[in-house]
Parts: sequence; C-alpha cells; structure tokens
Amino acid sequence: MQDLADAAGVSLATVSRVFSGSNKVSEKTKEKVMELVKQSGFYPNETARTMAAGKSRLIAVILPDIENPFFSKLLSEVEENCVKNGYTMIFFNSNGDSEKERDIVIKMMARQADGMIICMTKVKSEMIPVLRTAKFPVVVMARNIDGLNSVGIDHLEGGAIAADYLVDGQCESFYFFGLQDDEKFAGYKNQLLKRGIEEEKIHVFGDQDWYFRDFDKASEMMNEFMQKEINSKKIGLFCVNDLYAVKAINAAHKNNVKIPEQLSIVGFDNTMVCNMAFPALTTVNQPLDEIAAKSFELLCKKMNQKDDVQTIEKIVLHASLAKRES
Repeated sequence: MQDLADAAGVSLATVSRVFSGSNKVSEKTKEKVMELVKQSGFYPNETARTMAAGKSRLIAVILPDIENPFFSKLLSEVEENCVKNGYTMIFFNSNGDSEKERDIVIKMMARQADGMIICMTKVKSEMIPVLRTAKFPVVVMARNIDGLNSVGIDHLEGGAIAADYLVDGQCESFYFFGLQDDEKFAGYKNQLLKRGIEEEKIHVFGDQDWYFRDFDKASEMMNEFMQKEINSKKIGLFCVNDLYAVKAINAAHKNNVKIPEQLSIVGFDNTMVCNMAFPALTTVNQPLDEIAAKSFELLCKKMNQKDDVQTIEKIVLHASLAKRES
C-alpha cells in the first residue's frame, strides 16, 4: 500500500480510503490509485483486514423467491447500494424455508458478517425470535415486523386501496387470493365493510402455505374460480401479488371471462409483469427503489452505531394505486 501511495503521489491514508470505498476521496484520485492496483496486481487481503478492523464489510441478503420479479428488483437495488458503499453482498434464496433461514443466520454470524437484510413472507415468521438475538444488525425489507428494524409499505393501507378501487368499479362480490391472516386481506376486508359491503360478500381462496411458490396449483384454482364463481354480478378479485393476478387474467381468457366487464382484478407490488399482461394489470404500488435504499441506509446506520443498546426503527412508507386496465 505504501508503494501504491508513493507511485500515486498520495498518502497511505488516501490509499486506505480508496480501498474502503470512502466518499472522502475524489473520483480522479480513486481512478489513479485503482489503475496502479490493476497494473501491479495488488489487492488487499480481506481476511487480514477483517481480523484487524473487526469488520468484514460483508452484508448478507436473504430473499424467499428470486424468481419473483418483486424480489429480483429489490436484490438488484440492494446490490447497487452495496457496491457504491464498498460492501460485499452475499445472497441467499431461502424459498421461504425457516430452517434454511436459521442456518444462514448462524453461518453469517460465524463469517462475521457486518449486517443482514432479509425479506420474509409471513408477519408471524418462526425466524423473528432468531433475528432478534442475532449478533449483527438486521433489517427486514418490504415488511414491518414488531421488534425488528424494518422498512416497508403499510400493507393494511394497500389492501384498503384495492378495496376502494373495486368498489368504485361497481363490483358486487369480492374475493382475495392469498392467506387469510395476511395484513393485505385485513386492510381489504375492513375497508369493504366500511364501504357498506356485507361480510357474506367477502371471500378468501388460496388460503394455504403452498400459494407462495406453486404456480401450477394456482392456475388450477384460478380456472376453478372462473368456472364456479363468475355470474351475472360483477366480481372484484384482489391477489396477494402481481404474479398470481396475471395467472387470474390468463384463467379469465381461457374461460371467456371479460375483464373488466365481468371481473376486475387488482395485483400487489407493481412489478414489470403488470404491463406484460393483457389487459394491463392494475396493482398496488410498492416503491421498490425507495424500500431498498432506505433498508440499506437503515442497516448502515445500525452497523455504525456504537451503543450497546440498539433502538428498533420501523420505517413505514405509503402505498399507492397504479391504475391500468384490469
């Protein structure tokens, strides 16, 4: 490092700042130092740096389903923030398996990760007690969990927005595809009741744990729904995410159900699949860029706190409606 400093005409401290990703060094100086690094073939020994500094600059990210474009987008945004700030990101796809998540947390503590960002599919996940006792800061991304640092939209508000859209669209019977104990459904049902919809006109289907990743089963249930539930009354359908809402659109086409004349559909997330569907999918928007950026920012804040007692912070963002054609 001293040889690099001498060759670049800068101090040893400046070279150290370049390697640590500090924003206190000009881009011109960074480029000069890194060009010399490239020429010399020298790179810092990260293991030695971890031992010396007590920090690994390693952030673990656990997501439940990388095939879902919602989680893919969040991962891309978090990775970009890690790179910009000199952190290495290690990613795990948990498939929503609590035991797998538990093993990952233990392994990352052994690897001396500086912090962790995790997305969970359940508000009452078995992982919550484990995360509360982790030896590094943890931020839950895209959900608000009591007792844990978290960043996410208000899912109750999101459900209420879906309810208002379907009521305003003259729907007479209302369905939710997803888990009955989901906050989205609670917000949906409460708002429907406030709008004067009778409880017997509010229904749930797909209330099983498989809904998270079994798309073939979902297609079967959507087909059955179209065949049995569509009648002379206009129906409103709110789906737990955009992927299942698109499955509903496909099932409607297959069964000659007209959208939005007979069936109006609302998704959740506002991912890229919304504009790929026909008709284009109306959905509850989650500001993914903001969720990822604030999650990373909150994690950095917690990693840099020197107090032994960590305060829990919950950042709640507002949901909104991305109105399209369904």
